[in-house]
Amino acid sequence: MKFLQNKWIVLIFRLSLGAMFIYASMDKINDPRTFSGDIRAYQIVPFGFENFLAIILPWLELLTGLGLVIGVMVEGAALISMGLLVVFIIAISSAILRGFNIECGCGLKEGEIVGVQKILENTIFFLMGLCIINRTSPKYEIFPKSD
Repeated sequence: MKFLQNKWIVLIFRLSLGAMFIYASMDKINDPRTFSGDIRAYQIVPFGFENFLAIILPWLELLTGLGLVIGVMVEGAALISMGLLVVFIIAISSAILRGFNIECGCGLKEGEIVGVQKILENTIFFLMGLCIINRTSPKYEIFPKSD
């Protein structure tokens, strides 16, 4: 797996993961009411808390994505993205196991229903974040990882 340590592969992963988070945040920032309904459909947060999450989560995604794309504090941004992806995987898995036929609320594709493909997609993004964290040589970063 040495090719995953290649600085150009890591740069592509970083830009791709960052762009995904930026893109996913846009609709949620513009329409927090719909996103709040998407969160509510999962039935895993206390009543009323989905409104708080619908306001905070998209901005966290945007800042995380910008950190990855611009190259600012990449390790922190990658860790936050991986944490968010773990939460998303757990939420989607919970919805699938409980038989919910709901929209994922991910902001990537309109009307996409939760399913195993979303778990696989988020797992791939998580592994990209893991490659970013384990990079050996930073490329185009501000405040790069120090050993």
